Amino acid sequence: MSVRLVPLIPGVIRPIPLERPVLLIGRHLECDAHLPHPRVSRRHCCIAQVAGRLVIRDLGSRTGVRINGLTIDEAALEPGDEVAIGPLVFRLEGPEAVPSPGAGPAPFSPPADDDLIPLEDD
Repeated sequence: MSVRLVPLIPGVIRPIPLERPVLLIGRHLECDAHLPHPRVSRRHCCIAQVAGRLVIRDLGSRTGVRINGLTIDEAALEPGDEVAIGPLVFRLEGPEAVPSPGAGPAPFSPPADDDLIPLEDD
């Protein structure tokens, strides 16, 4: 399943796939995701893939960006988050993490016996 912003009011705006490393969202025709609404700024916000996560940043818009009701300048996104771009509200759908080559924690390996330090009895 791909990661995308799905509008909460179906039929008004199409879902926005988040496939690019950086996606520019706004009213301007040259934006990657064009939202033709008068309360959406020409270059409203961008969503970037950073270290395996999606990060949204307000680009100085007039009406702001809200995540789960809170106005933000920049924030990491999680699946299920409600994202308001001006008056347009979307839900983030997709996998738990954005795949990124080389990203992710190192696999766990238990310490060798030589690495253990014995505790002293009181």
